[in-house]
Amino acid sequence: MQTDKLAWDDLQLFLSLARTRRLAATGKALGFDTSTASRRLARLEQQLGVSLFDRTRDGLSPTETATRLLASAEEMERAAHTFHRELGGLERTVEGSVRLSVVPGVAEGFLPPLLAELSKRHPGLRFEIDASTRQADLSRREADLAIRTIRPTAGPLVMQRFQSAQWVPMAMPEWVAAHAPLKRWDEVPWVGFGAGLERLHVARWLSARVKTEPVLRTNSFALQLSALQQGLGVALVPAPYALVSRLEPIRLSRRLANDAKSLPVDELWLVTHEALRQVPRVAAVWEFIVQSLGHASPPSRLKRR
Repeated sequence: MQTDKLAWDDLQLFLSLARTRRLAATGKALGFDTSTASRRLARLEQQLGVSLFDRTRDGLSPTETATRLLASAEEMERAAHTFHRELGGLERTVEGSVRLSVVPGVAEGFLPPLLAELSKRHPGLRFEIDASTRQADLSRREADLAIRTIRPTAGPLVMQRFQSAQWVPMAMPEWVAAHAPLKRWDEVPWVGFGAGLERLHVARWLSARVKTEPVLRTNSFALQLSALQQGLGVALVPAPYALVSRLEPIRLSRRLANDAKSLPVDELWLVTHEALRQVPRVAAVWEFIVQSLGHASPPSRLKRR
């Protein structure tokens, strides 16, 4: 019995014969003549090594074997219909909602113009942005895409590094002109990091060099930028923010410039679940972010653990 090579066409033939009990009716339903239906039935019975129908003057009569197989064949038919229904419902156009989990700062500073341009290109797209410090669990589909500063190490994920940026001391141009060149880190008022962010590499770098109390501590990056734009002082800011704000790097003495070479560098990673990478709405956002926000490295997948 060679059931491993049973074709879908053979299953359709069996089901039609069980329902119509006529070779001619089955041939008409499936698009061939009566003799072809008869030959295919004989071939199927030979392949399976069983008799499925008794040939009588009144037509076909299912054997006990055919009767036992009918329920399983109908279950296979339902599964095939479900498969085709699901296939027809798959996304084929760039439309629908895309949920993004984005680190604060990047969300406020860089996403709005990108989303505006994406909406022009793909009017059917809708966006939901989580700009909190909490990392959404992509394995549980809490978000479709994430922009992170830490490379994921586990999960069925696809990721791509698309930008690296060094933190640099920045302030308003007038403030920079009035205090340049900076000779000591603690000779100016700093806007620092608030509760919960003290362990950040950049916060540790700053606290190791500035022993005076910052004029402002906050865990809101947007508030840091706003305070700098009001001339409150100087802060460490990723270099690309000079392109989207009125801030500029503060000029440093030679000694501080050498020390500043040790300032932390952050990488930005674009991450999604491997099952979503080629979904049109997710793929469109992915490609546009990589294209718009810097130089990308090749995408990679996490190894299964």
